[in-house]
Amino acid sequence: MRTLTAVLLLAIAGCSRSISIELPAHSLTVLVYSQDKVTQRCAIAPGTDKYKKLSQLMQQNASGWHRRSTNYVPSIVVIGPNINLYFTDDSVVESGSSGEYSRPISGDAYRFLECKAT
Repeated sequence: MRTLTAVLLLAIAGCSRSISIELPAHSLTVLVYSQDKVTQRCAIAPGTDKYKKLSQLMQQNASGWHRRSTNYVPSIVVIGPNINLYFTDDSVVESGSSGEYSRPISGDAYRFLECKAT
């Protein structure tokens, strides 16, 4: 039984990959959704605290990505040149030319992306 468990754990671990997500040197658009509708829209410019925090978040979560296998409803979307990040309640999905990959992430970890009312 232990051998089977060890083999399964190795197989699961072998399916994950590391993805290095580098933010482009351009402004990013943030869309905040509620009930499948955009309720907030804002931009994140390079050099701002929010941009730096997002870059750090992606660096800290470079490992543990898996091919996306389920549907998802994003609560926050970050888009820009060559970057598409979809944050759900408990995961983030990266969509790129090599497909879609997801990894678990706490909602508190990306809450800073929400747009502030002005």
